[in-house]
Amino acid sequence: MASNIVLGAAFGYSVEQVRPFVQTLRRYHGGPAGLLVTSRGPPGLPSFLRQHDIEPIFFESAHWMIVHIQVSRYIRYWEHLRASKAQFDRVLLTDVSDVIFQRDPFEDLPRGELLCFLEDKRMTIGTCKSNSLWIRQVFGEQVLTRLFNHRISCSGTIIGSLSAILRYLELLLRHANPKILGPLQAYRGHDQGIHNYLIHSGALPNAQLIENGNHVFTLCHTPSEEIRIEPEAILTSNGQKSAIVHQYNYHATTLKAVQLMTANQFTAA
Repeated sequence: MASNIVLGAAFGYSVEQVRPFVQTLRRYHGGPAGLLVTSRGPPGLPSFLRQHDIEPIFFESAHWMIVHIQVSRYIRYWEHLRASKAQFDRVLLTDVSDVIFQRDPFEDLPRGELLCFLEDKRMTIGTCKSNSLWIRQVFGEQVLTRLFNHRISCSGTIIGSLSAILRYLELLLRHANPKILGPLQAYRGHDQGIHNYLIHSGALPNAQLIENGNHVFTLCHTPSEEIRIEPEAILTSNGQKSAIVHQYNYHATTLKAVQLMTANQFTAA
């Protein structure tokens, strides 16, 4: 029987950094999940994950790679999915330290083989300092000019069928050129530059772009006054409760809301 799997990277994270992710995930989703970790620590994380039936997926070779973990993590995702004997129906690749769940991430999914989630519509690749930098450093000024007015899709959350995710990983890694990315170790986020290039170049014809707040609410560029906070939920301005909230730490109000929402669970754990 097919199931759904959640994969993320908690490489070098402490237990406290992953608590909101782990505890809200397990509140709503009981299926397979795994997080990339390292035996170099911090201590206690693998056992904490196992307590919540989340597989610690060790990725020791990342220490010797010249490409930042934010890009190299996709190698380990690909290896893990290809080696698994399970037949997954849907795969969620997600950030961890700034993500919480408000319902099962696989329920009421938008239609499509590969779901990519947009950020706030008022920001484009060219007008965002970080996104324009990532495109420029990996692909050059001409590509940035071509993509300047295109919407930003966040690579921190992506959902697809197993075959679509494997194809996505293969395409992304083709552009992760160590000769380019190796000297850029001081930076992070180039996976998002490659992600947006693939989407807007037509390399992912099966990708469906989902509006911000529709299933995933990505908060970085969302004005604080357009985020509604209730005792047990973070809502869009029109009251929509997204399954996944991402980048809650960009706003003091949403960070505080997450701390309050999870306080009882933290104490219990």
